[in-house]
Amino acid sequence: MLDQGRVPIEEIVTINGVGYDIEKKGEDIIEYSVPINTNVYKASGKQANLLFNEQGQNLGEVTQKRQEKMDKKFVQGQERVVFISQDYARYGLKTLIDDRFRNPQTNNMAYMLVCKGKAEDYLRYKKKGYSNSSEYVGGLVESYGNYSFFSNNYKLIDAYVRIGAEGRSLVLPYIEITEEGIEITGVAIFNGDKMVKVVDIQKGKILNLLKNDNVNGILTLQKSPKEFIDFDAKTGKRKVKCYKQGDKYSFIIDLTFTGTITNNEMYANMLNDINKKKEFEKDMEKDIEKQCANFIKTMQSDYKMDCITLGREAAAKYGRQKNIDWNKVVSNADIKVNVVVNADLQGRGDY
Repeated sequence: MLDQGRVPIEEIVTINGVGYDIEKKGEDIIEYSVPINTNVYKASGKQANLLFNEQGQNLGEVTQKRQEKMDKKFVQGQERVVFISQDYARYGLKTLIDDRFRNPQTNNMAYMLVCKGKAEDYLRYKKKGYSNSSEYVGGLVESYGNYSFFSNNYKLIDAYVRIGAEGRSLVLPYIEITEEGIEITGVAIFNGDKMVKVVDIQKGKILNLLKNDNVNGILTLQKSPKEFIDFDAKTGKRKVKCYKQGDKYSFIIDLTFTGTITNNEMYANMLNDINKKKEFEKDMEKDIEKQCANFIKTMQSDYKMDCITLGREAAAKYGRQKNIDWNKVVSNADIKVNVVVNADLQGRGDY
């Protein structure tokens, strides 16, 4: 009977996380570093968590040097997170994408994140209650979508289809090691395969709700420390209308938010007064529209990037593959955002 290449688990090493670091050694000399966090299985049934790291002038050399020093078969496909240092992200993801997709054994559903500093530091990070940092950070990305309108489109396959696609751009979560531990502190924005900007978490929240469909987050209106209201909202499918007059483009983005009021210290007796509910909805609509307008203004003047994939909508209407620079088009376009808020529940009500 054929064994189909099977070996005992004690003879293999599985990866739970991989990192990509880069360092310039000279004007034209680049050294790649690919740390991996692994699970090694003992005959006793115990499991060890070990980190391996190798350097080389290309990724193929790194892989070869690593395997030469390992006494067990190197198995991919279980990795949950790909950590990318900010230096590597600025240099470009093309080599990383080629490296991951050239190997059919890699996990194309692994999350990708850009990290401040070295990727190796994040793979070494120990979080109480977790066997490795990838397990913790993977869960962090999944749960964060409930608060900041993050999508679930931060996987390797998502990067592969977005990089180079007409009218589309890649954004990835940006993480740091703070006094509280590993935290998502912003969003990394890419032009093609190169990171060009990191925005803070508040700007990232507005970027996400402008860019993504059916995402969740919390929005707050606040007049003072004692006067505020929290709205736990979900967006619907965004609707984008595109118009063209000569070389000038105009976009109208319609956003809908439906959700629950979780804290109310501003609008008295809202539960019984429909006019108070309507007042809140109008105030929240104006506030979101203002935040969106401010972000779009910054996006057009400072980033000069189509971070919210409006170019895809324009290309779908007016034709693709016309060698149009959608970043330039969107940066010079008229963009208006209309918001509708529906507060459909009062939670526990007023008390």
